[in-house]
Amino acid sequence: MEFDVPVYEVMSFPVITVSKDMSVYDVANILKEKNIGAVVVVEDNKPIGIITERDIVREVVANNLKPKDVLVEDVMRKKVITIEHNKSINDAAKIMAKYNVKRLPVVKDGELVGIITQSDIVKISPKLLEIVIEYANIMEPPKVEEKDEWIEGICECCGYQGLVKYYQGRYLCEECLEDLKKE
Repeated sequence: MEFDVPVYEVMSFPVITVSKDMSVYDVANILKEKNIGAVVVVEDNKPIGIITERDIVREVVANNLKPKDVLVEDVMRKKVITIEHNKSINDAAKIMAKYNVKRLPVVKDGELVGIITQSDIVKISPKLLEIVIEYANIMEPPKVEEKDEWIEGICECCGYQGLVKYYQGRYLCEECLEDLKKE
């Protein structure tokens, strides 16, 4: 049993976006003000890059550059991994694991419509587990048909080795089967 919760039901929107000609200083202030870890770089509402706090630390701070002098396009990751809005959160989790990313811009027909993060998936996981447990509790156990044939095996009641027959979920020898039917 699989629950395919679509990404668009879990994603965050609107997405905080920036243009490639902004300074890293301005982006850092947006990240601080919005209390977020990344922004998507867009052009005509299409994602062309992503810049994270980590990118700023590695590319600007660690190289002792002035954030006001560095443009987003010089720091952003240009290969943006996205996911279509109608894909499942399971698909999103697989993509995140495969590419080792924490955030996926969500697109519809190539245009940015949202963003999904590892945190979003973790938040919904306990709810899905509750649904699975509830579903399992209301499902009837499958009915096993009684087999009318004798086979070589071990009686699950007395341990006899020889001919046994499947009855009420167990393999029983002829003697144990008769005793059970008398009860």
